[in-house]
Amino acid sequence: MKRENGGINMKFNVIEREPDYCFSGIRSNLENLLNAVMVDDVKDMGNRIYQPLSEVRENEKEYKVSIQLPGVKKEDINIELDNNTMIISAESKFEEAKENENENIHYSQLSYGKFSKTIEFAKDIDAEHSTCEYKDGILQVTLRKLEEKKTTKTLKIQ
Repeated sequence: MKRENGGINMKFNVIEREPDYCFSGIRSNLENLLNAVMVDDVKDMGNRIYQPLSEVRENEKEYKVSIQLPGVKKEDINIELDNNTMIISAESKFEEAKENENENIHYSQLSYGKFSKTIEFAKDIDAEHSTCEYKDGILQVTLRKLEEKKTTKTLKIQ
């Protein structure tokens, strides 16, 4: 980010995709979301989907991804790396209060459910030298960019 004339000028890399790829699962996700919001039965809160807030930063050597996952246990987070793609999935599980069985939830804005996010990067990722840390509900993933191998070869004319 650079500040120019008192404002913030942000630079983003855009990766073009086919429309079918971008919207392939949107209908089912929207239906699940609407069903979860309209559900009167609190017991179904564990089947909701949600989208945590995230941020991706880039410098010359690496990508830095931050995702807010409050209330999610470390063992419920899965990270997969493949070439230039990272898939993060997690689940925030709804746990009913077992202390007082006569107690019902009257109001809740807490998010529960399954989450999956696919991030595609402009350059391939070096999975062997990438790291992640989960602290205070924030997942920090640092992905090293794979160094481009430049091969120069001189051909002899025969």
